[in-house]
Amino acid sequence: MTAPTPPETAPAAAPAAPAAPLTAIERAVQVGLVAERRNAELDTRTRELRYREAVDQRVLRLLIGLSVFAVSVLWLIADVTLTLAQGFGTLFGQTFRLDPAIIIAFLTTSTATVIGLFLVFLRWLYPPAPGTPRDSA
Repeated sequence: MTAPTPPETAPAAAPAAPAAPLTAIERAVQVGLVAERRNAELDTRTRELRYREAVDQRVLRLLIGLSVFAVSVLWLIADVTLTLAQGFGTLFGQTFRLDPAIIIAFLTTSTATVIGLFLVFLRWLYPPAPGTPRDSA
């Protein structure tokens, strides 16, 4: 049997020549390249954060929109139930009578509240364009 041969070694690398000193123009170019890289990274990060904010805002608007819709539906169901109970004179098998002023006040305020809730939500969902005068209504 023959003895294994040792792996061949690579020739020793020659020592690196000392770098020539940079001229003023080369230094300015290198500083500019570093600044450009930093600006590119900053722009990329800014775009990522704006995208994430837009997605978060879309989800928030969806959840709040569903909540406003649910509250409005429940409120209008209460209006219809109250109106029918007053008209038929019974609510869940019990006699039901309210003064007409109470019915008028309840229906008026609940209608105004539901409309106001939708207006506030829609103004938040679709804000006026910048520079457009906002009416005080």
